[in-house]
Amino acid sequence: MFMPRTAQPSMPMGQLDTPSTVPSARPGIGLALGGGFARGFAHLGILQVLEENKIPISHIAGTSVGSILGAAYASGAPLGRLMDTCGKLRLRDIARWRVSRLGLASNYCLGDLIERVFESRHFEDLRIPMSVVTTDLASGEPVVFTHGPLVEVIRASCAFPGLFEPVEIGTRYLADGGLVAPVPTLAARTMGTTIYGNSDANIVIGVSVGLHDGYRGAPTNIFQVVSRAVSAAQKHQAEIWERQADLVLRPEVQSLAWDAFDRTGEAIAAGAAATRRALPRIRKLLDNAAATADALANSPVATSLYRPDMWTAEVAQ
Repeated sequence: MFMPRTAQPSMPMGQLDTPSTVPSARPGIGLALGGGFARGFAHLGILQVLEENKIPISHIAGTSVGSILGAAYASGAPLGRLMDTCGKLRLRDIARWRVSRLGLASNYCLGDLIERVFESRHFEDLRIPMSVVTTDLASGEPVVFTHGPLVEVIRASCAFPGLFEPVEIGTRYLADGGLVAPVPTLAARTMGTTIYGNSDANIVIGVSVGLHDGYRGAPTNIFQVVSRAVSAAQKHQAEIWERQADLVLRPEVQSLAWDAFDRTGEAIAAGAAATRRALPRIRKLLDNAAATADALANSPVATSLYRPDMWTAEVAQ
């Protein structure tokens, strides 16, 4: 059950505050859902297999499309509804072309999608704790949100540079979180640490669907130039975010173009297949985490790291 409490709306990466939730006594996995436009529909297949196999999810971190789908699922929206909505989605549903000094389009209509599909519109009301990663264009640093309204934060995390205008939140101009966290494993790891401490009970599974535009040969438009440049930079970040993951899922979606919204079913199937292959490893991680949680719960020294009851006390204050 989600228990809201007051906190700051955003913070630098690695300084997340305690998730406003009462976690289960048994560990679950932390999901880090990466960006990738239409390829990101593979996240739905991953969530589907986890749900079918009753794999508990303790928290989710999302970048770009991972922030949309992760927050939608965390809000309690049924997977069937999400799949149906994404199957009908087209680029025109999330982009409004209007050339400006800051981008070729606005993604403000994402707000309409969130209003229509999500069960909650604020972080505090989500059923699963969620963090969304964005990029501060002034400092080049990640800004991670865990509290406040969802719409503008998700819009910012999805504001791919050159295509979408950045989103102004407070004094910051924020853009796609994938620039600094292609797969937000550090955000997921930090959230898990506040729940489980620095222990094996803190499981992070990263999901990478890649950013390359899916087209072969020379680029033919400005978006392909920008996306390939960002993709090249992200390749050199892979070692950094992979270090924060216990397991990385890579659905086979490389043949899908960034805007292949008409191939949602293929992306979902690829995500499901990757997760089914990984189920033995996921169950082993959960078994190890449960053993660690039991040891912590029975240790007078370690209870400060893992005490499910203390979260209830904090929320009640």
